[in-house]
Amino acid sequence: MGRRKNKYYYLAVIAVLFFFTICTLHNQLQVELYKSHVEIQNEAGYIEDKLVHSDSVTKKPVMDKRSNLSKTIIYKDKNIIKYKEVVSSCFLSPETNELKFQTVAEDTFYVYSAYLDRRLPDHYIRIMSLLNRNLNKNLDIVCYLRGDNNEYYPVTAVKYVLAENHDKKYGGWLISCPIPEDFFPCQVTVSANLKAENKTLRINNITMNLIDINPANARFDYTVCVPPLYGDFLPHKLIEFMEFTKYFGAEKFIIYHHDIQNHKSRKAFKYYSDQVTVIQWKLPGEIDLKLIKNHGQPLAHMDCLYRAMSITDKLVIQDIDELIVPHDKNLFWKESLSPLFNKTVIGIRIQSAFFYNCTSQGDVVALSCTTRTQMYSRSRTKVIIKPSAVLEVGIHHVSKPLVEEYRVIVPDPWTVLLHHYRRCSKMFGMNCKNWVRDETMIQKYSAVKNRILQVKHKI
Repeated sequence: MGRRKNKYYYLAVIAVLFFFTICTLHNQLQVELYKSHVEIQNEAGYIEDKLVHSDSVTKKPVMDKRSNLSKTIIYKDKNIIKYKEVVSSCFLSPETNELKFQTVAEDTFYVYSAYLDRRLPDHYIRIMSLLNRNLNKNLDIVCYLRGDNNEYYPVTAVKYVLAENHDKKYGGWLISCPIPEDFFPCQVTVSANLKAENKTLRINNITMNLIDINPANARFDYTVCVPPLYGDFLPHKLIEFMEFTKYFGAEKFIIYHHDIQNHKSRKAFKYYSDQVTVIQWKLPGEIDLKLIKNHGQPLAHMDCLYRAMSITDKLVIQDIDELIVPHDKNLFWKESLSPLFNKTVIGIRIQSAFFYNCTSQGDVVALSCTTRTQMYSRSRTKVIIKPSAVLEVGIHHVSKPLVEEYRVIVPDPWTVLLHHYRRCSKMFGMNCKNWVRDETMIQKYSAVKNRILQVKHKI
């Protein structure tokens, strides 16, 4: 009886050893196969991969329910080497301007940038993406997380649609890749599987270096983000916007543009190059601009939000024909607006008014336009936020704070007002018939005029 037990014991040990040997050889083969298909990285931090993934990693992800960001599926492998949290040389600077849209699936799925987000206990890679809303339900996305030593880890991605795509065919999406515990990724490879009848797509596996989110590195108090500029705008708009906004308290600017055609406008950007990070925002050529909101403005806002988390304490999102003006006794944002923030108030929405009927043609616009709409708009607002406390920001509001306890407030217009220098638009119930005189800019900020004229002369 004892000999029979020993016999079964030895057979069991041999079987276990054989099983682990086969598993180890299989994982090593997969890693070597992955390494052998990686091409040379370019200056933008991209790698083109010809990664062949099996059906075992293309399982159905959690679909695009906006409340399900934390409900993720992680593929577990006990043989994956765990990573220590060390600073990786593969991270890109949050001020990099070398990024561009990459095509994962033509006419369906494009990626722009990837951020390592460790603000919550559950860590994610957040990928700024454009998706075709007509096909997204049939699209499964897989992220291959890669560490410093080329170990990789496949996870199912979660799709999250941005709030202000306005039902256009193409829109901004936040793709979240859950990171396994104790795994420290250096890069992410994005792949996809489209389940659609009578439609065959070529899938490109795109690998991107990450931008690490680290609010402790923020060195500015106020940074201003400007969504994509397009068309032939005149340089005086940029100069007046820069000089007034710097006077209010802005220390850094992140400006997106589609194309700067005017020669003097390019010179103006060069003049402010020490204070402005200029991001070229060129959409994929096959996307008809009529089928996307304002050159992809919602996604540009999101990319700027995530960049800014490692750059600044507070982020101002506005256009260059707008000024956020303190209307109380204070001159500067620091004295007027900073006290409005606290542990739970992480953003302010600023009401707006249209300013028009400028009296002095060729002069400083903000000082010559002294007539505004009597009505204030609570819809066409712009926001100032603590970027590290926000998950999603829209064009006119904070769409989703990082945690539910965080709040966004709307100050009275006699505390701060958004001056919008353009013709009044009747959208959102705005009254464009009743006007009043407003000389706030002349009374408080006339000193900026000389500086503006000096820069205009140099340009």
